[in-house]
Amino acid sequence: IQGYEGANRTSIINHIIKKNNFKNYLEIGVHDGRNFDKIMIKEKIGVDPKPLKYNPNITRISSDNFFKTNNSKYDVIFIDGLHLEDQVDKDLKNSLNYINDKGVIIMHDCNPPSEFHQRQIFEVNGRFPPWNGTAWRSYVKLRMENKNLSMCCIDCDWGVGIIQKGKQKL
Repeated sequence: IQGYEGANRTSIINHIIKKNNFKNYLEIGVHDGRNFDKIMIKEKIGVDPKPLKYNPNITRISSDNFFKTNNSKYDVIFIDGLHLEDQVDKDLKNSLNYINDKGVIIMHDCNPPSEFHQRQIFEVNGRFPPWNGTAWRSYVKLRMENKNLSMCCIDCDWGVGIIQKGKQKL
């Protein structure tokens, strides 16, 4: 990462991939491919029920249904799908089952800048202002409930959570 100013979800993911020589990547919630297209790794797949553009590596499916048939483990899983606590809880639980032992789960929207950004509904008066949803609650809950994880949140790009198997280092 080229200094704090250059830090964002994409640069953090690419840094972790390069540093650990990771080989495969799963992105939950691809949307327009803005992040997915910039990830530098040999094998990557995305899951999104309604991606905005075609990519042969993106499967049009919900993350719940993807995990029902998935048989692979991943070095990196990035969670940025439906930004609501109930769904993020499921995505985290599933990701923990499909991450390699030395792998890293990364999630977006862990540090919303205001209460307005944390609202349940994306649309406000026919518009779609910036939105983090309630994803951050899932991150906090996981940190409080699971003592077998090492977790930190990078304070950039609305909070980028890093989750690995292992004990928390205080």
